[in-house]
Amino acid sequence: MKFGICGYGNLGKAIEREIIANNQNEIVAIFTRRNHVISQYQTPVENYSNAPLYAEKIDVMIMCGGSQEDLQWQSPDMLKYFNIIDTFDTHARIKEHGENLDKVAKKYNHTAIYSCGWDPGLFSVVRTLLSNVFDSTAYTFWGKGVSQGHSEALRNIPGILDAIQFTVPNEEAKKQVMLFPGSEIDSNFMHERHCYISLDGTRTFEEIEKDILNTENYFKDQKVIINQVPLDEIKELKKKMYHEGEVLCSSEGLEGSFHLKMNDNPMMTAKILLAYTPPLKKLSPGAYSIIDVPTCLIGKEDNHHFL
Repeated sequence: MKFGICGYGNLGKAIEREIIANNQNEIVAIFTRRNHVISQYQTPVENYSNAPLYAEKIDVMIMCGGSQEDLQWQSPDMLKYFNIIDTFDTHARIKEHGENLDKVAKKYNHTAIYSCGWDPGLFSVVRTLLSNVFDSTAYTFWGKGVSQGHSEALRNIPGILDAIQFTVPNEEAKKQVMLFPGSEIDSNFMHERHCYISLDGTRTFEEIEKDILNTENYFKDQKVIINQVPLDEIKELKKKMYHEGEVLCSSEGLEGSFHLKMNDNPMMTAKILLAYTPPLKKLSPGAYSIIDVPTCLIGKEDNHHFL
């Protein structure tokens, strides 16, 4: 299969490493809006605007931008020319994103799989199974670990030079899910957002703090702890991209859980994206979430030996 990679941040680099390590597929080019980008493996790098020139040369374009600023417009834009797969993870806007992609995909006779990572993604599949089998709400707890989306949201705030965010689950909320089946839990009680920011001096800490606390879909109405630290400390914290998460569900006499732990969040996401690229050739034109894709279609071989 011939791939294109759109975006060359942590996820784009992880995708490139994984494809090259697999040694069975080809990366045609990396597409980026940034200047002077050099691939770590000498993969050709093209300006984002040149992507249409490769319309007949790429089987799947893997979208590696961020959800807040990139994927909401880049995914439908690239879908005009390629089959795509993305990791759009703003949960409140996934339905809108999927409907937008579906219109573009059918108009241009292409296929898209969207919101395909570990959450949304693998956890979406588990939530669907547990919630319907148990007839009870499945709750998701993230962390402790580095949230790439929330870290990007911090870095997009004017006045922040660099930033990283750690999501920390509330252990009391986890106990409540398992001890009291069917109980309703306030989503804002489930996690803490630990933010580490370094400022560039153009705005005050108080101005930036206000912006953080009012960022929709990321920090607004959440329990947020903001730490102003030197740039060197941010760089040190960014060396470890670990994360984990757990889906929990309980009903009378039943308990179910799915736990995922990773030392390298981008690499885990890269593996999931690549596992779900084969179905793009088997699905009719349109846009599909990960729960719309039959599990039997993922991978390269017949999956019945897993039964």
